[in-house]
Amino acid sequence: MQVGNLSKIIASSVLVALLAACSSTGETTDVNVSTKASQLAAEAAAAAVQAQALEESQAQAASEAAALVQQAANDAAKQAASDAAQAALAQQQQAQDAAQALAHVIYFDFDQSTIKSEFRMALNGHAAYLSQNPTAKIVLEGHADERGTREYNIALGERRGNAVSRYLVVQGVSVDAIEVVSFGEERAVNAGHDKASLAENRRVEIRYINY
Repeated sequence: MQVGNLSKIIASSVLVALLAACSSTGETTDVNVSTKASQLAAEAAAAAVQAQALEESQAQAASEAAALVQQAANDAAKQAASDAAQAALAQQQQAQDAAQALAHVIYFDFDQSTIKSEFRMALNGHAAYLSQNPTAKIVLEGHADERGTREYNIALGERRGNAVSRYLVVQGVSVDAIEVVSFGEERAVNAGHDKASLAENRRVEIRYINY
């Protein structure tokens, strides 16, 4: 039952009681009736004020409860967004760590640009990271050993870089994420001239511009 209706019921009850009192005595004077009416009216007014105060109190309580519910919903949404952001950052960091742990140097046989099977797993790992992180970009640096002319080794280093690039693109990497450069024989990592030393210089280095 609404509080506003309660005040109406109180007023009606007072009026009924007044009429009943008058009819039961049969001797009620105008003065007595007026006095009783005034008293009952005052009581009805007081009851109405109390009912109004109760109604306002209930409305305020309802408003405060709604505000608390809204605040709780906002807090829950903020916490969920924060948790999701932290989880995404943690996942990205794990992916970066995994990519950094992969082999970043791909070696080739003499005068060859064919990718060896032993390096495919590492390249697959780089491809997975690059596919999942479209802002990451790499430079493939092609190198050759000292045998052959400078021009030939520049071209050979480029072929090796392009071979790695094609492999990554086949695995789903965007061509826009890859740049190929060749240094030929100019940036040897091993100055030796024996077979093992020369093998270290026949390579493609994978360098990330940004993780």
